[in-house]
Amino acid sequence: MDKILKSIATLGFIGYFPAPGTMGTLVALPCAYGLSCMGLYEQVAIIATLFCISYFVIQVALKNFHVSDPSQIILDEVIGTLVTFYGIVYSPTVFFIGFVLFRLFDIFKPFGIRYLEKVPGSLGVLIDDIAAGICANLLLRYFFL
Repeated sequence: MDKILKSIATLGFIGYFPAPGTMGTLVALPCAYGLSCMGLYEQVAIIATLFCISYFVIQVALKNFHVSDPSQIILDEVIGTLVTFYGIVYSPTVFFIGFVLFRLFDIFKPFGIRYLEKVPGSLGVLIDDIAAGICANLLLRYFFL
């Protein structure tokens, strides 16, 4: 079971590609598009459910790594990407800008996001990506809504 959950947390082999965070974000874009076609309550329900599942999956997967936030675990990027596009109407331009904004916030971790990364366990792995997604979402709303 541990190997299966590790595979889910790394999205199979994708977590082992160069720039795994960027790859995880790219893989999440079709899911974000699918969510953009749903109502806000459905989006919240799906993101919350995936967060809870991811929390458990990442907690188990962390046992297979020797660092607190291994770059191979990219399920957190999926959740952060979904948060980025929560309530955002799809357009290629908006999705491209949202992708770039999320990656920038996730990489540079401004506004205290870096501090969140220090939270232990799977919550720490997830929460910095959620914060990066919130920041990207707010900027998208400011410029496009």
